[in-house]
Amino acid sequence: MNTSIVETFSKHIVIFVMIIVCCLTGCLGGGAAGTGGTTGNSTPTPSEVAAITPTQITQYSDEQIIALGTNIRYLSDTTLIALSNMTGPNNSVGQVESISVSEIAVLTPAQVRLIGAAGPGGSIGASLIAYLNAGAWAVLTSDPAQVAAITPAEISALWDKQITALGTNIQYLSNAALIALTPWTGRLLTGQIESISVAQIAVLSPAQVRLIGAAGPGGSITTSMITYLNSGAWSALVSDPIQMAAMTPAEIATFGYEQIIAMGADIQYLSDAALSVISIWANVSNKFQNGQMESLTVAQITALSPAQITLLAAASSGYGSDTGIAFLNVGAFGALSAAQTAVLTPSEVIGVNDTLWASLSDSALAGLPPATIASLTGAQKALLSSTQHTACSC
Repeated sequence: MNTSIVETFSKHIVIFVMIIVCCLTGCLGGGAAGTGGTTGNSTPTPSEVAAITPTQITQYSDEQIIALGTNIRYLSDTTLIALSNMTGPNNSVGQVESISVSEIAVLTPAQVRLIGAAGPGGSIGASLIAYLNAGAWAVLTSDPAQVAAITPAEISALWDKQITALGTNIQYLSNAALIALTPWTGRLLTGQIESISVAQIAVLSPAQVRLIGAAGPGGSITTSMITYLNSGAWSALVSDPIQMAAMTPAEIATFGYEQIIAMGADIQYLSDAALSVISIWANVSNKFQNGQMESLTVAQITALSPAQITLLAAASSGYGSDTGIAFLNVGAFGALSAAQTAVLTPSEVIGVNDTLWASLSDSALAGLPPATIASLTGAQKALLSSTQHTACSC
């Protein structure tokens, strides 16, 4: 055989062998397997994943994060901490955003706390779970144990839609996490508390409702911010007698007139302490609107007992203490029954004007205590009809 032909054939054999070796060792692909890298998008082994260093993970593309698959669970704590939500030439989406449904499902609550949690000076801060994609978030929050592990610091970074996406598993949030919820919009479209759904408020216990957004100074617990619930969630809350009975006087003071009206006849389930703080004034959220007392409806007055009417009358006004009854609207005042007017004292009706008196039924006027009837002034009786005059003998 010609020597040149043999030499050429030998060279081709050597090149062919080198190509095979190169393919087997990964010299044509991404990082080397021996340093924890991956070849292309193939799934690395558990030992390879465990060997990936924080420095190496920072160079991983979105595709390489996805390629880790369920073996992502073998990343060291320090490497999980080094994951980033930043975009760049190799990360059009971001590493944390690229974590898949199957990947988040295999991480423990402790590991989830470490995702992207690199803090200043090598410290560990809050995780970046707020940057998980919608699918991964849905899987994470479908697990009660994972929801229970969400920290207050993590809550503060969550978007409104992520609060809603917690679904009924919101009931598994820790007390500290519930307290950390805020009504502020900022970068949020609506606010966390306003994003709580009808289904979510329905699964929270009265004790949990008291904690919603109740973060006070210095880590203290103060009044809940349920006044920021959306109208649907509010309606669901106040339709439950047990939830109504649990409302505190401090919470009542934060409610707008629309929220008082939405209580409907279930206002009767408020505690005496809560009823006692219903005010004639409009709170901050009620600027230039009706006060709480003026907002009470016919149905609400009808549902209250005489003793509860006395609690409403105890509100203070410009007429003095115990003069709140004068601030009922005409319809509500006119709905007072004889049993209810029977508890009104002379001092409590000082501010009641002639229009309100004229709205009462004959039986309600007749039910007034003699001392109260005797205290009525000419101005107060000015609009009474002849039958009303007869009814009250005034």
